[in-house]
Amino acid sequence: MILGKISERAESPETPECDEIRDLVTVTEALDGMELGRFHACHLLRMIFFWAVLAMTQECTPYLFPGLRKFLQADDRFITSFAAAFPLGCVVGSAAASLLLDRLGRRGTVIAVSPFAVLIVLRTLQSVVFATTITALSTWYIEFLPTTNRGMLMAAYSLGWPVGRAVVIFTASLARTNWTSFMAVTSAGFALLFLIMSVAEESPRFLVASGKLCEANEVLTKLYAVNRQSPWQPSQLCLHKTHVGNSSGRCATGTAWSQLLERENRQLMIFSLALFGVLASTTVLLDTWGPGLYHSLLAPESQELPTGILMLFNIGDLTGVAISIMIVDRIGRAGSFVVGFFVQGTLLALITLVSAHHPILYSLQVFCGTLSAACRCFGWESAQMWTLEAFPTEIRAIAFSTSTAAMRFFSILSLRMSSQYVHSLSAATSLRFLAGMLIAGGFLSTGLLPKETAQEPMSEGGDVKHY
Repeated sequence: MILGKISERAESPETPECDEIRDLVTVTEALDGMELGRFHACHLLRMIFFWAVLAMTQECTPYLFPGLRKFLQADDRFITSFAAAFPLGCVVGSAAASLLLDRLGRRGTVIAVSPFAVLIVLRTLQSVVFATTITALSTWYIEFLPTTNRGMLMAAYSLGWPVGRAVVIFTASLARTNWTSFMAVTSAGFALLFLIMSVAEESPRFLVASGKLCEANEVLTKLYAVNRQSPWQPSQLCLHKTHVGNSSGRCATGTAWSQLLERENRQLMIFSLALFGVLASTTVLLDTWGPGLYHSLLAPESQELPTGILMLFNIGDLTGVAISIMIVDRIGRAGSFVVGFFVQGTLLALITLVSAHHPILYSLQVFCGTLSAACRCFGWESAQMWTLEAFPTEIRAIAFSTSTAAMRFFSILSLRMSSQYVHSLSAATSLRFLAGMLIAGGFLSTGLLPKETAQEPMSEGGDVKHY
């Protein structure tokens, strides 16, 4: 155990210079040597806040529609174009992330793009910042985590998403059709996100992959100090012991793309693209059209969005995240896909099959909607976890950003195609179609899953593959 190595070293409180480095230690061993403590709690709370800010940015889209229709006389075509502007910007942002994350670093990318979010004028520009930031934060966060309890810590930060959505719903209930309020709230959140990240540490895995061993040791020294453990003594860090001494400059974009296109990684990439494509055709559409469909189905007499019911669904989502924290590593990524696609799709279909004319049946309808919302996080979380866990550090950022860019591109296509029918079909028919897509996604994600990554060391390449 790495903890044993640490306890045997000199107990000097000062950090040795780089020329005193002797022991050969992988970054995985160094991070696994940290017990769950103060650092992990701070790291998680910080990420929950970041996730809430990002949720506010994305989830506000359908809540802007009433104000746009009232003040700008927006028709269905304009609403569809506005909805598609966000994934369009996300394609650009995700593509930019594949270039920036391995040049500026995970933390450096967030700091470089966040100030522009405060100056948001166009929704597309905001989504560019959003996509780049969410890709960088997801990669940055997981690269600090130990193998044990990694899934739990990954699932836990998803608590920030329903919190952010709750802020959006609460703002909608106060602002009504004042759509500028949403833009102001998200801008303030991004400004605070930038300030917090400006004092955060860079990913030690990225630093080692970039050949910055001295800086990686400095980060580990700070992390162990924050966690109040035995002092970390700098070692000869590497990603994997089979390729020692070949870690300098390994994050070059051209080399990374070549490695991504190798046969084994190419197969993983194809599955990841298919997985995110399913999310684009299901979860993204439900996020965009869902509030309006629920309005037509559950509160057709009301002139305003049923914020009370939507908040109840959001509580269901929050409950689902809390449950996933406890079971995500037990059921594995495949089990999460079953809940996120099969179970959610079945519950969504039940909403449309139950008549709302009787109060008891109406309550059952809302209950099924709440349960369906509780399942939504499982598929989304596991898709991100699997992609971030399956690829080595050298290509993790490019693989994840490419997958998310593809998802946003598919989102544009699915939004354009669905817009032709969502305004003409009944809400029940539209929700049944989405339910069918979710169930089909369940067959794809579970039937084609290349390998399970839960509770396994993150892949770092080498002769011995860790999956």
